[in-house]
Amino acid sequence: MIKQLINEALVAHDFVSEHETDTTSFYVRESDSAVRFAVLHTLEDLPSPTELNAKINQLAPESFTRNPSFKKNCDLICIYRLEALAGFQEHEEEIFAIEEDPHFYKKYVLYYSAAEESVLANLSYDQLVTVIADKKEFIDYKVDPLKATQYSFAAKMFIKFPFLELPAHEGNHVSLRLQAAEAVAQAGLNDTYQTMQQVTNNNIDNLIKDMIRNELANIQD
Repeated sequence: MIKQLINEALVAHDFVSEHETDTTSFYVRESDSAVRFAVLHTLEDLPSPTELNAKINQLAPESFTRNPSFKKNCDLICIYRLEALAGFQEHEEEIFAIEEDPHFYKKYVLYYSAAEESVLANLSYDQLVTVIADKKEFIDYKVDPLKATQYSFAAKMFIKFPFLELPAHEGNHVSLRLQAAEAVAQAGLNDTYQTMQQVTNNNIDNLIKDMIRNELANIQD
């Protein structure tokens, strides 16, 4: 089920499956002269980065290995099943060792629990996109991030994989300028903010001198 969901996500982002084994699927996406690769690999355990690299290199089809972009521009997506989400702490160092390894591929380990797998039954990628856009689901997730839900899995998936695009949804947005002005007012920095708004390449030296004089005056007072 998990592998199928990620496969649908890759296809939805224009990746095409080129080769598949029992544990590993190889994808490519071509756009004009740009080529990007992805590998979806099921982990039975957590090998060392060196062992993982060697395994993927061995399984990769020749059409991939002879392309110089393969190892430079390839996302290696590893999926790993935990009995419970809380069990992540026991494997944290091994997972980080894989993800932080700089050799051959950009690596991502998507771990999931047996309970998450259960709540994802018969769910499509399009439905998962709807879940991640649900504000109520997000609020519930913040309260209990270790609870196995469709959102807990969707959150990891969209955070881990750089090729996934978060769904856009309309709403009432406050401009960044207004947000900044409000934050400045709350911090009591209106005078400084107004001064900085007047900065140009021509008067920055004078403004800095004025700010220093004002600060010295405040100290003397």
